[in-house]
Amino acid sequence: MADKEKNEFVRQVADQKYEFGFTTNVHTDIIDKGLNEDVVRLISQKKGEPEWLLDFRLKAGPEIFQATLR
Repeated sequence: MADKEKNEFVRQVADQKYEFGFTTNVHTDIIDKGLNEDVVRLISQKKGEPEWLLDFRLKAGPEIFQATLR
C-alpha cells in the first residue's frame, strides 16, 4: 500500500464516528516547535506557577528552563 493510500485510510478511520458508545472529550493545546518566551509563558501559566518562577526562568535562559521543567 502506498503512503498516500495509507494516509487516506488513516484519515477515513479517524473521521468515523465511534460506534461503541464511550467517548471522552479531551482539550488539547498545540504549541509551535521551539522554545521561546511565549512558550515559556504558556507552559508556566498552564502549570499554575507563581510569577517569581516565571521571571527566574525568563532571566536564566532556556538551559535552566528545560532543567526545571521536569
